[in-house]
Amino acid sequence: MSKDRHADRTVVVTGAASGIGRGIARRFGDEGANVVVADIQREPKQGARYDSDVTTPTDVVITEETSGEATYVETDVSDADSVAAMVEKAVETYSGIDVLVNNAGIQIAGDSQSTSVQEWQRSIDIDLSGAFYCAKFAVPHLVERQGQIINIGSVRGFEGGGGPPYAAAKGGVVNMTRDLAIELGEDGVRVNCINPGYIETPLQDINTDEDVAKAEEHTLLPRFGKPSDIGDAAVFLASDEAAFITGANLAVDGGWLAHSGL
Repeated sequence: MSKDRHADRTVVVTGAASGIGRGIARRFGDEGANVVVADIQREPKQGARYDSDVTTPTDVVITEETSGEATYVETDVSDADSVAAMVEKAVETYSGIDVLVNNAGIQIAGDSQSTSVQEWQRSIDIDLSGAFYCAKFAVPHLVERQGQIINIGSVRGFEGGGGPPYAAAKGGVVNMTRDLAIELGEDGVRVNCINPGYIETPLQDINTDEDVAKAEEHTLLPRFGKPSDIGDAAVFLASDEAAFITGANLAVDGGWLAHSGL
């Protein structure tokens, strides 16, 4: 399989400055893509459990193996105007968009009583509305190139857990994927969703040692996932090898959902 199967393609990855987004952006960079790092963070986040070796947003992409380019565009996905400006900048820089990866997201721990109204709205704005805004403004450019949308959902979108706003938002992402696939299929635009299980990123810093132990028991394979595992799935779904796959929800979860009976 060619290492440069995404050479000269333009890929927008939201939330790419750290975590899963970083893993996705790096894999596309490794395969020759020009990557737009769309993130609100100017300094990539470093978690207590998971160290980061990057100091600027474009460092998540550029390595000795990279044959593509990277451009950072400061983006607040919860703000439609910010998203529209990011898409415009991506098109201005690289003359179009081939792949949109809706990855940006947050998780707020808590239940229905401890989660504030403001926390609920912030989570929905970023995790769900942000994916819609990005799709809305990118679709005309994706249609021009018969491109792809890859949404990042979660196993929580199928089984619940992770807090009411997170579960609700990710469930929405799962079904929005299907709806967009129906809408855009006749235009040759494929839309799929990757649903990670427990992935080792700074997002997991909210978990206690007890939470981690429970996650280990629930994951069928003898390790947790890594951002590169999600990146591998993303570069596949965006490739010609996946040319007849659309509207799909791919679990990259080490068997988590199988353990749940889903």
